[in-house]
Amino acid sequence: MKTRFWFAAVLLLSSLPFYGQDHKWSLEVYYPISIGQSFGASNEGVIGLGAKYLFANTGRMRVGASLDAAWFATVFVNDSDPVQELDYRDFFLQPRIFGELPVTSSERLHFLFGLGWSFIHSRTETFIDQQGYVEGKANSGGPNVNAGLVWNLSPRWFIHSQLDFIYSRGDAREINIGLLKIGAGFRF
Repeated sequence: MKTRFWFAAVLLLSSLPFYGQDHKWSLEVYYPISIGQSFGASNEGVIGLGAKYLFANTGRMRVGASLDAAWFATVFVNDSDPVQELDYRDFFLQPRIFGELPVTSSERLHFLFGLGWSFIHSRTETFIDQQGYVEGKANSGGPNVNAGLVWNLSPRWFIHSQLDFIYSRGDAREINIGLLKIGAGFRF
């Protein structure tokens, strides 16, 4: 049954006309990698999803809005007696405005840049230390600046990479978070 579903889905997507540059919507799937701070050394990306809408053309530049969501998961081991394993989860929601400029004359390669805001929801289990209970504190998010490259495989299919810099502030210390996103997408 699952094989039939996936076969039908691939057949449907491949039968659509290939005029992607005229299509304003795109959906993306990517692998998020956290870089830079201790946040990056301790969290493993699970999956990222994104949706983009291009709403204006100004000369060669196309302007749009997007919404990205990324999930991270880590298990921390507290070296205590008994040893405690604690689940740590992060969810990023990133609305942004972006610009897209073609780099090559064939328009196969595009440069992206954007500004937005990152909302971060962190969940850390409570653990017991020598003084009592300790709860993890969450960052609430902050401004986001990003840049990336998009390589058009066909008019509808593309691969992309993007680097986000987030100035995060909240209950925990203020930190700068770097996210690298590598993935693929489909225009419609």
